[in-house]
Amino acid sequence: MTAIVLAPNQILRSPATAVNLPSSKLSSIIDTMRQTLISQTNPQGVGLAANQMGLPYKIFLARWTTKKDEPVHVFINPEILGHSDELQGDGKKDPLEGCLSLPKYYGHVKRYKWVKLKYQILTTNYQLQTTDSIFDGFPAVVIQHEMDHLNGKIFVERILEQKGILYRITGKKNQDGKEIWERVEI
Repeated sequence: MTAIVLAPNQILRSPATAVNLPSSKLSSIIDTMRQTLISQTNPQGVGLAANQMGLPYKIFLARWTTKKDEPVHVFINPEILGHSDELQGDGKKDPLEGCLSLPKYYGHVKRYKWVKLKYQILTTNYQLQTTDSIFDGFPAVVIQHEMDHLNGKIFVERILEQKGILYRITGKKNQDGKEIWERVEI
């Protein structure tokens, strides 16, 4: 397991480069990223980009829940080919978005309802295979968040662009034992 790079580290602001690595090295990076993602507890994570581990490559991992047995999907050299016209994330029923590189900060981010993604996977014979898929709902949100990372952008920038609100967990609890959140001026 490797430590997650925290904001404001400059690698989080730098666009990632295409993966052109020997398959053994790529496989090792993916294994380390997978172990790092599933071992996160405070907060738990559903996605992890290579630059969050200090690596400049176009790789991210994603899962659709934080359950330990949830499959982890690997996306190598991903590219968004298309997206919906409609956005989700109006702040009424959608979950708050957070980031492992900016723990304790959350906010509503409007994201496309679906995205079409072209990407590569590493096959069992250690070959790169290109595929594309359409993802909608929560998986689409996770993918857009991770694609932002690969483009050198963090979710707080989206909140600023959308004139949204950023919240921080204070580390204190109220009388009911629930976390106290405070609004952060950005």
